Order: sequence, then structure tokens, then C-alpha cells
Amino acid sequence: MAAKTIFDAIIIGGGPGGLSTALGLCRQSRTSLVISHKVFRNDGIEASHAVLGHDHTHPQEIWAKARQQIDRYGTTSYAEDEVVSAEKQELPEWSGHKGFLVKSKTGQSWLGKTLVLAMGVKDIFPPIKGYKENWPRNIYQCLFCDGWERRNTQKAILGAPTGMVVPMMASMALGMNKERNEDGSVKVTILSDGPFKLEESNVEPSVVKQLKAVMARGVKIDQRKIISLENSEPEEGVNVRLRDENGQEENVHFGFIVHKPQTELNGQQLIKELGLETEKGGHGDIIKVTAPFQVTNVPGIYAVGDSGVQLTHVTTAMLSGVSAAGGIVHYLNGLDDEEALAAAGLE
Repeated sequence: MAAKTIFDAIIIGGGPGGLSTALGLCRQSRTSLVISHKVFRNDGIEASHAVLGHDHTHPQEIWAKARQQIDRYGTTSYAEDEVVSAEKQELPEWSGHKGFLVKSKTGQSWLGKTLVLAMGVKDIFPPIKGYKENWPRNIYQCLFCDGWERRNTQKAILGAPTGMVVPMMASMALGMNKERNEDGSVKVTILSDGPFKLEESNVEPSVVKQLKAVMARGVKIDQRKIISLENSEPEEGVNVRLRDENGQEENVHFGFIVHKPQTELNGQQLIKELGLETEKGGHGDIIKVTAPFQVTNVPGIYAVGDSGVQLTHVTTAMLSGVSAAGGIVHYLNGLDDEEALAAAGLE
């Protein structure tokens, strides 16, 4: 691929956000290059859910269908590589406008008029033995995405209930089914992974109210220390080994565990080099963008997918991608308009 080729957009990341950007650009006959190493955050997921038209469909099937639909336009190129640097510079080949030079790990380089960061985020797992081995088959971070298929099983919410996420997830788990255990107890337990006293903690009043609400609905808080998580195959779910303050241990079976780990942005060095602003999200930093077009603080750069949205889901990634495509088209059309006015002496 010639280095002098200038793409209307270079898209770093080939997930739903990046591919949605490419598809949107296709509809305006704008060219793009999608660079991806094909390592996705949802690797290991057997089916995507709450995706209109694709509910209970394997992510790779959705990805393949997306590629097929994009490729019929003939304006999108692909590179399986890892980007190591990107810089904004004047492009003589583009009337001196500033665009982007992108370089890869294998030594390739490309030029783009705009740059789309769709690199996503990385989940940071807690130091619990067996956590990684049970992610994501038995540990779910989103009850819209997973959980319904095991809604009648015992459910655990992992985490000290000092923030809104834990009691909110407990409430959602309660709402998945109304079935109770034989003794009348509900099938939802909060695992605090250690002692927790609500009255002695510095917790926001709204969180306290939500926590008290789910407890009033029957949710219990198990304050024993988590020793390990063990896959319970062939039985569906996970065994949690718990230890109390007297050293007594017990294995408790759950159909699944709900936990939303902290995240960190992929491509942090790239983000820093480009001078992009970030902000605190619900579970980690995200790239700061302006609605509705996912515009960053650097003109010509857009952030889509999990790295540029507060609420992470396949559908929000798709929305951010097509929104960025709209922003790119308007940005490039504006520059084309300026050139036409200058050429006609109508500046």
C-alpha cells in the first residue's frame, strides 16, 4: 500500500465502533483504513445480547456480517497490525492541510485526513484466585448483556457496596426473576469480600438508600473473605470459596457473579502523544469527546467505542461510530468548501 495514499479517515480499531465509522463513511463515498490486531474486549463471549437484530448472535458472526456489508462499497481498506505512533502534520499532498501520519509495529506508515481512535479499554481484574479463568463465562459485567439465560440460579454481586454499582446490580438481578429459594429467601447475595459496616463507612446517602432498599427486598451481604473462584463444570456456574473471621471455609455455588472491574484505556502512549484530553468515567478514564460527533479536543481526531463513551455496550459503540462518521464528513466537506471558495476568489 503506497504511503502517499491519503485516506479520508484512518480508524485504529476494528470493533463495532470502528466498523460503524467505516460503514457511515462508505455511505458518503469517503475512504477509510481500518487497522486492527483483532484482539477484542469481548473475546470469550459466546453470544451478544440486547443488540437489535442480532440478539443471541456470536460476536464473530456480527463482525463477519459487518465486514461483508462494508466491503460491498469498495471504499474501505484493512491492515492487521498494531499502531505504535501517530502525529499531526501538514500534508502537501492535501493542499497543505494538517492530517495524520500513522506508523505501525511492522514498519508500515499511512496518511489520513482524520483519525479515529476505536482502541477500546482493558479490564483490570481484581487479585482473586480463579477470577481470570471464570471471566467472562461465569462473571458478567452487564446484566443487559448476560445473565438472563441463568436467571433462575443463585446470583452473586461482587464488591464492597460503597458505590452505586453494587446495589444497583443487585436490584437488577432481583428483577430478572421472582422465584425464591425453598426457605423463602431471594436468590441474590452481595459478596463484599471482607467486613463492611454501613454505619461506619463514608458512603453517599443515595447509595445507602439504594443498599437499604435491596436489603429490604431480601438481599443479604456475605462479608466473608473470598479465597478463590472455581469453575463448577459440568454444572453451570462457579463455586466461591469463602472464609469467615474464625478461619472456617465453605464453598458456595452461584449460577453467575456480577462484577464490573476497573478499566484502563488502550493505546495510552498514543493518546498522550496526540495531546488528547481524558476524563473520569464510571470505572476508569475515557477520552473526552464533544457530542454529537465524538470530537476530541484535537481537530480531526474522533474517539468511538468503549474508549469514548460512558455507557459501554455494542449498541453504544455502534452509535458513537456512526456519529463520528457524520462529524468526519462535515469536517472534510467544510475544508472542501473553503478550497472551492478560495479557488473562485470568494474567500
